[in-house]
Amino acid sequence: MHVHSLFAQNAIPRSPSYVYIKDNQLIVEKRMANGVLRYPESYVIKGLTWSPATRAPESGPNPLGPDEDVNYGFFFDWPGRYPQGHKVFDYWLKGQFKEHYAVDLSLLNDINANTIRNYTIIGINKADYINILDECWRNDIMVILTVAMSKEELESRSYIEVVEACKDHPALLMWSLGNEWNMEYNKYWGYKSIIEAAKATNNAALVIKEIDRNHPVSSCLGDRFTDKDSDNTTEAIFKVCPEVDVWGFNIYRGASFGGLFEQIKELTAKPFYVSEFGTDSFRSEDFKIIDSYYAAECKGIEDEDMQAGFVLGLWAELAKELSSYDSENQCLGGLVHEFNDSLWKVGSYHAGLGGLIDYDSDIGKHAYYQYNNEGFFISRGHPDHVANEEYFGIVDADRKPKKIYYQLKKFYNELKIE
Repeated sequence: MHVHSLFAQNAIPRSPSYVYIKDNQLIVEKRMANGVLRYPESYVIKGLTWSPATRAPESGPNPLGPDEDVNYGFFFDWPGRYPQGHKVFDYWLKGQFKEHYAVDLSLLNDINANTIRNYTIIGINKADYINILDECWRNDIMVILTVAMSKEELESRSYIEVVEACKDHPALLMWSLGNEWNMEYNKYWGYKSIIEAAKATNNAALVIKEIDRNHPVSSCLGDRFTDKDSDNTTEAIFKVCPEVDVWGFNIYRGASFGGLFEQIKELTAKPFYVSEFGTDSFRSEDFKIIDSYYAAECKGIEDEDMQAGFVLGLWAELAKELSSYDSENQCLGGLVHEFNDSLWKVGSYHAGLGGLIDYDSDIGKHAYYQYNNEGFFISRGHPDHVANEEYFGIVDADRKPKKIYYQLKKFYNELKIE
C-alpha cells in the first residue's frame, strides 16, 4: 500500500518527533499515528529543495491590504512602486505554498523523497504552516524548516512565532536559518560583514534552542572554502556560530564535489548536509557573459539526459560519504535543487536576472510567466558552465516530470540504511 494511504487513515499526532545528533549521525525517533515514538533510527536526508512558486501573475493582492490588487509580474524595486517589488515578492512566495502543496508533496512522496527544505515561511499564517506540515506527515516527508531569510526577520525575531507554532509538529526535522548568507551577492543577511551576520545567526540559533530542545538548528552557506580574507572564511563562521548544530552547504563545483568532504573535516567536527546541488535541464550552447557572472542571450536546447546523468553522478559520490554508513563521516545526506521550475526568476530582484520592465511596453511584458534562458556563468560548475535558473526543476512549470524525476525515484528507493 502507498505510504500516503497508510498515514491518511489516521489522525495526525500533535506531539513532536525527536531529532538529535549522535556519533555524527542524525537520529530520528519518529512520532507515529498512535502518538508513540518509533525506535531511534539513523536518518539519511534524501530529498529536494522546495519553493513551489512557479509563474507570477500580472497582478494580485496588496500585501499591505489584500482587498486591493497591485502589479506583480516582475519583482524589482523602482521609484514610485508601492509596495516595492521585494515586499510584493515575499508575500507572493509565502502564498504559493498553499496553492501547490497538495500536488507537490504527493509527487515527492512518489519518488521516495523523505525531506524537503524551504526558502521562506511556508504560508501566510499559522493555519497555513500546520496544514502544510500535516500534508508532509501524511506523505512521510520531514521538513528542514527555514524560519528567517533577512536581517529584518532576525532582528524583529518574527521567526519565534513560527518556531512556537511548529515545534511540536511530528513532520519537523530541523530548523534552518538563511541561505548562502555568507556570499557577497546575498549581502551577509543585510549586515556590513560576515562576522556581524554570523553573530546574528548564532543569536537566533540560541533563541530557537531555548524554545525547542527537540530538534537541531542548521544554517545554509554558500561555497566559500577558498576565501583568503580571514574574516570571511567558513572557518571564521564556524568559530562565531557554536549554537548551530548542523551546517548546510550549497555546492556547484561540477561533476564532482571536489574535495568538499575533506575540506569540512579540516574545519569542523560538526555534521553537515549538502543543502543544494545539481544542475538545470537547459543546455546552453552559445551565450554572452556580462560582468563576468551573468549569462545572457543563451541559445541551446533542453537536455534532460544531461541533467539526470549529472545529478545521479553527484548523488553516487555523496552516498559514499554518508555518516549513516560510517560514523567517521560527517555527511547526513543531500537535497537536489530543486523540485519545480521557477519561471519568475528572470525579472526579479531576488535572483538579480533581467532588467526593469516598462509595464506600458509589450517588449518582454509577459516574460514573468514564460521560460527564459538567462542564468549565471559558473565556469566548470555545470556541464555547460551556465546555471539556467528557470530550468532546475525535476518537474516542469506544469508539474510534468522530467527524466531526472524517474531516475531519482529509483535511486532514492535503493538508498536505504540496513
